[in-house]
Amino acid sequence: MKAFIIFLSYSNFEVSKLDQKLVKAEDLFDFCVDILGRIGVNEENARIVADNLVMANLRGVDSHGVARLPTYVERVLRGYIDPQGPIEIVKEHGATALIDAHNNFGQVAAMHAVKLVAEKIKKLGVSCVGVRNANHFGMAAYYVLKLAEKGLIGIALSNGPPAIAPWGGKKPMLGTNPLCIGFPMGKGDAIILDMAISTVARGKIRLAALKGEKIPEGWAFDENGNPTTDPVAALKGTLAPIGGPKGYGLALALDLLCGLVMGSSYLQNVKALDDFSGPSGTGFFIEAIDVEAFIPYREYEEKIAEYVKAVKDCPKREGVNEIFLPGEIEKREMERRTKVGVPLDSEVLESLKKLAERFDVKAPF
Repeated sequence: MKAFIIFLSYSNFEVSKLDQKLVKAEDLFDFCVDILGRIGVNEENARIVADNLVMANLRGVDSHGVARLPTYVERVLRGYIDPQGPIEIVKEHGATALIDAHNNFGQVAAMHAVKLVAEKIKKLGVSCVGVRNANHFGMAAYYVLKLAEKGLIGIALSNGPPAIAPWGGKKPMLGTNPLCIGFPMGKGDAIILDMAISTVARGKIRLAALKGEKIPEGWAFDENGNPTTDPVAALKGTLAPIGGPKGYGLALALDLLCGLVMGSSYLQNVKALDDFSGPSGTGFFIEAIDVEAFIPYREYEEKIAEYVKAVKDCPKREGVNEIFLPGEIEKREMERRTKVGVPLDSEVLESLKKLAERFDVKAPF
């Protein structure tokens, strides 16, 4: 079945139509679990990774969805992700803990961190857990949403492979370093800010390169420091940080926290997904805050409802139909795609079909 898919922007309902095939989310999930099982990932962990990938697609974050599966598989087969790596708590003190992922999947290690902060917070009101020696953890919002479901404010941070140059430089040294923070709103809803420190996530440029499309101006620079709309040149060069020197400073701070402080890799030592010269060495930081450590939860719910209404009712600029909260567009897209299916481009479908043939798994597309 073919369909024209609508992508939404925060400013208004701008649309971009792409000819794509729709696949049911549950079928994609089962396919990912089957493929991961064929390369030695146990069912529990395979379901965590698959759920993270498919939820990214459902929320419209296709750059972090099932398009990543072939690379994950290749990294496992080459020994750069160890699905048997123990998730070990190497240090624990009060509200904090440090996990060594021993090169297991980032999603698996991050979910251990989520469970640990949720357990610690029952007595302490706030908790943070670091993770070292891990891999790409997929969509950061996934973990914050898990905490929001428990009525907790959540923060998920990670460093990443070099993509941004120090302000004024032209050599990539800092990652796009995702930052996600979520505020529960009750009834399973939440305000979710999930952003890269670059003007755009590196994954979106990878996706553009895969599809042979140009990228907008202002996203990246080539290896000589010149602005470029070529995604391949951008991947060889550097990405533009948000807010210029402010974004550079934030990227540096996150690399220090998630990399250096956690005892993980940092600066150029973090390996990209498509860098098969060694393990990634990614570091994370997961934090949870219990609202009731500060104000009663019922009062919080009442006030955040008023807050949201005030923001949504803000007078709009000409041509703007609606003001969106962070994460609201993704939530609506998830509701829509859950009903109609996940759109997959022909390039992504082809890469998944090759996996199906390689591991003798029935493809649902």
